[in-house]
Amino acid sequence: MTGDPTVIGLVPASWLWTLLGAVVYPLWLLAGVADVLVHWRDRIERHTGTHETMMHVAMCVQMGIPVLLVLFLDVTAPVFLIATVAVVVHGWTSWRDARFADRVRHIGPLEQKVHVVLDAVPWLALAVLALLHAPALAGLVGVGEADWRWRWREPAFAPWVLGSVVTSAIVFGLLPSLLELRRAWRTVHTL
Repeated sequence: MTGDPTVIGLVPASWLWTLLGAVVYPLWLLAGVADVLVHWRDRIERHTGTHETMMHVAMCVQMGIPVLLVLFLDVTAPVFLIATVAVVVHGWTSWRDARFADRVRHIGPLEQKVHVVLDAVPWLALAVLALLHAPALAGLVGVGEADWRWRWREPAFAPWVLGSVVTSAIVFGLLPSLLELRRAWRTVHTL
């Protein structure tokens, strides 16, 4: 047996981790930055004040929670459940955000396409996580026994992986949204 187990006997787990870390995660960050740049170009703060940007910060936090859990903990039933709830809540918040914004400003084609990516990527990440950790999902849906223990990830990710994911999440995820909120806050208080 090799050191790289396969998923469903077909795909090496390392390929799925590479897909998640080198494609899905960077795509999500890139789409988030693109969204903030479109908002900056369109000066959304003049139309929506701080309300819309506060939802953007909330969505960053909603997705940051499962990212941190998966980085540091084994994916057992509670971690998978929290990740699933976070993705569902993120989807609901995104829908509320778009519904609110549509009432007060024009959402152009570029922003709509960026939103498609921002909405789809968390679901894709959850699907890949389900493939990588099928027993955690199976236990939640009653196919097997759920492991409700919390434990540190074994083996742990390399420090450079942890550092690059956390740093990129802050620099390209949370920071742009906080800067957008700051700009909106200033605009609201100068009007």
